[in-house]
Amino acid sequence: MNSPRRPRRPPPAPVAPRAGATPPPAPAWWRDAWAWASVVAVVPLVLHSLGAPLGEPVADDFDNLHYALFSGHQDWLSGGGSRTFWRPLAYQGYYGLLSPVFLARPPIVVGLHILLLAVTALLLYRTLRRFMPGPWAAAAASFPLLAESTRALIAVPVHFVDLGLLLFSALALHEAAASRFPATLLALLAALLCKESAVATAIVLPWLPRPGTRRAGKRWRWVVGVAAVTLGWGLVYLSVRTHHGLTLPRVPESNTSGLWTDWPERCRWATVNSARAIVSLPAASSARDMPVVLALLLLASAAAMVFLRSAAARARLAGNRRLVVAGLVWSAVATAPLLIVYPIWSPQRVAFNSLGAGVAVSAALGAAHPALLVGLTALRLTMFTLSPGPPGVVSQDPPETGAFVDFEKLARIQRMMAETRQLLKSRLPTLPHGATVVQNYLPGMTYYAFGGDKAIQVWYRDSTLHWISFDAFRRDRGRAVATIVEWQPPGGAQAALVAPDAMRALLRASDHIAGAEWTGAVAELDRADSLQDDPAARVFLGTVASKRALCLEVLDRPEEAERAARAGLRLWSENPDSRYTLALLRFARGRLGEAEAQLDTLLALYPDDRVARELLERVRAARAAGPP
Repeated sequence: MNSPRRPRRPPPAPVAPRAGATPPPAPAWWRDAWAWASVVAVVPLVLHSLGAPLGEPVADDFDNLHYALFSGHQDWLSGGGSRTFWRPLAYQGYYGLLSPVFLARPPIVVGLHILLLAVTALLLYRTLRRFMPGPWAAAAASFPLLAESTRALIAVPVHFVDLGLLLFSALALHEAAASRFPATLLALLAALLCKESAVATAIVLPWLPRPGTRRAGKRWRWVVGVAAVTLGWGLVYLSVRTHHGLTLPRVPESNTSGLWTDWPERCRWATVNSARAIVSLPAASSARDMPVVLALLLLASAAAMVFLRSAAARARLAGNRRLVVAGLVWSAVATAPLLIVYPIWSPQRVAFNSLGAGVAVSAALGAAHPALLVGLTALRLTMFTLSPGPPGVVSQDPPETGAFVDFEKLARIQRMMAETRQLLKSRLPTLPHGATVVQNYLPGMTYYAFGGDKAIQVWYRDSTLHWISFDAFRRDRGRAVATIVEWQPPGGAQAALVAPDAMRALLRASDHIAGAEWTGAVAELDRADSLQDDPAARVFLGTVASKRALCLEVLDRPEEAERAARAGLRLWSENPDSRYTLALLRFARGRLGEAEAQLDTLLALYPDDRVARELLERVRAARAAGPP
């Protein structure tokens, strides 16, 4: 007789991983989809930067390039080309190694920066994967990449300062998580030699190795080793600063009532602007502020509701509280150096402190529900996509973004520098030793981009060359100059060369006009026209035409004056003399409305033009009086 059949036991229910438990080991990175997701996050960054003259050196780049080319030796215990910071790996090392390619092959520099950003993301992911599930680690590792401000790190060579800080900090974290003590200390030292903010990295490092393992050793060994490297670096840093007189940038302070009363404002400024940069908002208020705030509040409220209703979610959060706290501490310490440079806001600095914010936010939202991480990533990617792309032209005034320099402003001055360099090198392949070049009509907030004389000296590899301003040339017209670089408004080539003798003739014509010598002025204007061989100099040629119109109107040649004034406006629409002449001609013919319109436009451009304002008062008085 067969025995009764025993009921089959149901399979054991899957056991949820213990809160805070170590995730299962990740596969090799080339087979890990989440590792690739971290690396691929660099693609939107690159695509949204295309169209800018990426890699073109500007401003601080010339300090370091000039030092690398002309110093004759590399003094590692100095500021190198900097008069502000000691960052020898980023300045003396990086520029000394790559100075031959910065101008000859800018794409090589850009490609290197892109590659290093991708490697940084991969190192961060591999580190965080030891403590987080794959999706969380990928969200945290890609956090710095999905921000408008990080585009600056691939735009100009000087931002290797921040890129090196990120790269070597990520390497130090990676090696510490693997309990490789010597490699960790070397990577930390490299990060410190790129930028001072690596102190935040030093604070985190001793707590990453797992105590008790053979390779990790005692915790105190890590604390002492990291402290020794950081303290040694700090003492040398102070010595270099003192010996070479390095000083921080000086800017007008917003609060002069005392140092201590200024710190709360500095903290607010650094914290708020950092938070705005993380979600790709400009420092200045914008129409996108409220939608972003509402979206973030919605995500935070959803996470709070999940934690209130789910014990499992609360357990996951408790298990990951160390990650959240460590991320917040990292972000706070990395933000602290920004207080020193108040109020000079440059959002690319946020790439480093966003690392900690990314870890804290990813751990918290991931503990609530992975969908919230998807929502945050979608919001940041959307805001990044909506941020301004590279400007296609160089505007006369920079965009109002609330930052001293951001990617949009950086691309603007890079375009100006690239066109100026290419024009000079194509038209004047060589310059005689000691030559001087005049700058005229440069766009607003761009003078600093030339680094004084250093730009032209680096371009021509000749330390005897000089720039001078147009005002200096006007005061000393007999001074020998090689050429005049004149910037042009949008609508064609934006850099042109003006012949020095042509400009001297124009200045003599202005003198004749001031003395009411109208016939002599016309003769000098004709001479200026004949001496100028570059038709792209629309500002110069428009000025010549408009001053000719002014003279012809006084000489009672109205038809010729009209033609000359219109020609001047076609060449340069913002020239004041053409509009003034047209207003005079309309006034003389009784066409008062047209005269007033010309003067309104003129005064909108030049509100301090006293002569135009006097004519406007006469026109308005005539209109008020009515027909005779």
